[in-house]
Amino acid sequence: MNRWIALSDQPPPPGAPAAGPLPRGVMVFEIDMPLAGAGVLLDLRMPPDGAGGEEVAFSLFHDLGAGVALILRRGERLVRHVLPGPLWQKEGVARLTFGWDMAGRAWSIVLEQGARRLAAEGRGVIAPDVADVQRLCAGGEGVLRHPSLLWFGMMPGAALPSPMGWIGTATPVLTPRGPVAAGTLEPGDRVMTRDQGAVPLLGVTRVTVPSRGNLAPIRLRAPFWGRRADILVSPDQPVWVGGAEAEYLFGDEEVLVLARELADGTMAHAEGRRAAAVGVVLDLGMPELIEADGCLLATAGPEGVPPVRRLLDAFETKPLRHALSRTQRRAV
Repeated sequence: MNRWIALSDQPPPPGAPAAGPLPRGVMVFEIDMPLAGAGVLLDLRMPPDGAGGEEVAFSLFHDLGAGVALILRRGERLVRHVLPGPLWQKEGVARLTFGWDMAGRAWSIVLEQGARRLAAEGRGVIAPDVADVQRLCAGGEGVLRHPSLLWFGMMPGAALPSPMGWIGTATPVLTPRGPVAAGTLEPGDRVMTRDQGAVPLLGVTRVTVPSRGNLAPIRLRAPFWGRRADILVSPDQPVWVGGAEAEYLFGDEEVLVLARELADGTMAHAEGRRAAAVGVVLDLGMPELIEADGCLLATAGPEGVPPVRRLLDAFETKPLRHALSRTQRRAV
């Protein structure tokens, strides 16, 4: 679920390999757009160490007209991967994804921002070495990083995992024995749900994720959501909204809204002060609604099982957000 083995501005996660090429994986870079002119987004140069070591280079360049180029070097071998431009000049966060498969000798680069997309692929690749990427993540001497590069990371596999909802470890989750911090819950503990009463947890997964760009967590502000304290959730965490506004706009007394769609700067806002955020994913076997300090949050079920309430599309949330902000009342 959370498979980052290298994440910018963070130490290597427990269990991550210390070194060696990753045969199949993806690297993600999120960039604050627009970029200007041409320049280096990320660079690592390591000359031979004099004891039989190889020269190493990892360089990511941008040029508004030419596009994006990633250069990887190990010893005498150098490979250049190019995403032809031109690059657009739209404000916001763009995601650049570099994927590779050594068995098939294939690579791909995709740049995405909203509906905009550039893509390129080819054959002939050098697999990034885990140790080199962790040096990039640590920064310091020998590493150059452009201020527009918000975060980057590497994980094994052919593709990124699907968006997921998580809640902050300090979130007070209602249980039969009262509110309990989410980070202290364990499999077998019972959690109070809106529809099924007390349900035992099948699993609790701790995740560390980037806290900038499109993955920046959302702080649901008290007293609009939590009664007493703010609640930190992932941008893809579904939040329950009920009442007259929901029924009037959608014909449903209860709906779910992704937390990112609630961020209006007052009732909720993106929290990007830290490089990474830590949360937990609660598995109750089936989709459920759990209570956190008066705020109802939806948990996910098995793949393919619909959410516990109707999940609004992004375009539907704008009138609901405006309606809630006008009343300035508790949204739950």
